[in-house]
Amino acid sequence: MVRSTARAITPSVGRTVALVAMWVALQGEVTVGNVVGGLVVVGCIEVLFPMGRRAEHRLHPLGAARFAAALARDLVASSWQVTVAVLRPNADRIHTEVIDVDIETRSSLVASLVANAITLTPGTMTVEIEPTPAGHRLAVHVLGRIDPEAFRDQVRTLERRGLAAVSPVGPARSADASSDRSDATGGSA
Repeated sequence: MVRSTARAITPSVGRTVALVAMWVALQGEVTVGNVVGGLVVVGCIEVLFPMGRRAEHRLHPLGAARFAAALARDLVASSWQVTVAVLRPNADRIHTEVIDVDIETRSSLVASLVANAITLTPGTMTVEIEPTPAGHRLAVHVLGRIDPEAFRDQVRTLERRGLAAVSPVGPARSADASSDRSDATGGSA
């Protein structure tokens, strides 16, 4: 039991070196005092805010490139649609609604990736992410009258692209974990 507790509070060497290096860089000069001060600050951060166990993910470069290319294409297309809606408004173009979309991923990181890609795209904004027993539910505000089922299919396609770019390899979160809600809505992931 003592071993696992010690492992839980022992910071990784890489993270410690990076944080101390940032501390020294912020101080403006490398001195023994600045390095020792950095170690003290990092030690306090590690004790007060332990990282804990979290799911790990593997980045797939080809999948990430495909995700980025598809996102760029979607950005151009939706930017055009929003431009047309602004310059030539009509009831169908300026209609807004919130559509709930259930995605199957249990990974908060992948759900956040999908939600942020949606929000980045003009004319759509993820307003809520809620963990569910089956994955996550996204509430997405959309501009323009669209077919809700077709939109849900687009989001699920985006989810598949996200999973092809970043796949979970570590322990999955439980569906009732409340800390994942803040992670998925813009907190630190």
